[in-house]
Amino acid sequence: MDRSLVRYATKRIMQIPPLLLGISILTFLIFYLSPVNPTVAYLGLVTVQKMSPEDLARVEEQLGLNQPAHVRYIGWLERIAHGDWGYSHIKKRPVLDVIMERFPATLLLTITGYSLSALLGMMLGVVSSVRAGSRIDSILNGLNYIIYSTPTFLLALLAMLVFSVWLGWLPPSRMLSVNAPTSSWLLMQDRIHHLILPASVLAVGHMAVFYTYIRSSIIEAMQEDYIITARAKGLNEVEVVLGHAIRNSLLPFITQMGLSVPLLIGGSVVVESIFAWPGIGKLTYDAALRADYMLLMGITLFSSLLVILGNLLADMACALTDPRVRYD
Repeated sequence: MDRSLVRYATKRIMQIPPLLLGISILTFLIFYLSPVNPTVAYLGLVTVQKMSPEDLARVEEQLGLNQPAHVRYIGWLERIAHGDWGYSHIKKRPVLDVIMERFPATLLLTITGYSLSALLGMMLGVVSSVRAGSRIDSILNGLNYIIYSTPTFLLALLAMLVFSVWLGWLPPSRMLSVNAPTSSWLLMQDRIHHLILPASVLAVGHMAVFYTYIRSSIIEAMQEDYIITARAKGLNEVEVVLGHAIRNSLLPFITQMGLSVPLLIGGSVVVESIFAWPGIGKLTYDAALRADYMLLMGITLFSSLLVILGNLLADMACALTDPRVRYD
């Protein structure tokens, strides 16, 4: 591996703690300035109205809400540095335990959806760029605009209506059947069966971005001198596109993959909530409804770390894919 790449990776890794510190400050301020009273969200408005001021003050003390903002933030930050991400009053468990319990489900969904969106976007982008200006190019561009303009929640509801309600091909929700099989092989089949619909919705929702980037990159690459030279050497169009144009168009495509990580995580909140997928997205939705600030702050930090690492991996992949890229 190139030493400059190692130095760049080391520098980026060293930047992660300051970035997370800044994100933690913004996250704490957002939730601290929220108009929702966490005591009311935790106990319920009717219960709070029936409590005496002394009992209410006791509960706020137990939740740590009676301390100044900077004291609460510093205490929260110190606990995180020691591996204690706080306690979820909704789940009655440590925040980090709840997040790590839900993370595998989100990882399965997002990796599947991400891979499908990248694969479909690249395939359709190559077809459209090779046939630029043709009828199939116009059709693909029109479908791409429609998909890009359609909200994820609407795609999810339409897919559930068509494939679950009308056709009955796929289960409408959950990660496993209510009466899940005990056999490992049948259990895996049941999980894949439940995965198809939410992963496909997540993939289609983000395919449009990848399609646009790979199409424009290949069209631009086809005008370069090395493409003309390859054609002059007698290479057919398939060899020119696959051997030269696509390879040199991967750089912006990989960069966009790294930049799409936040969109994918945000989209998983909508998809998981609609399909009742037991991941971090569904957990975020539930925590927001109940104003579990400690859990929400933990999820925000955890998601931010994933985004930072995703962008770092994308930059390194760019350097490994294109030898012209150098980092100082």
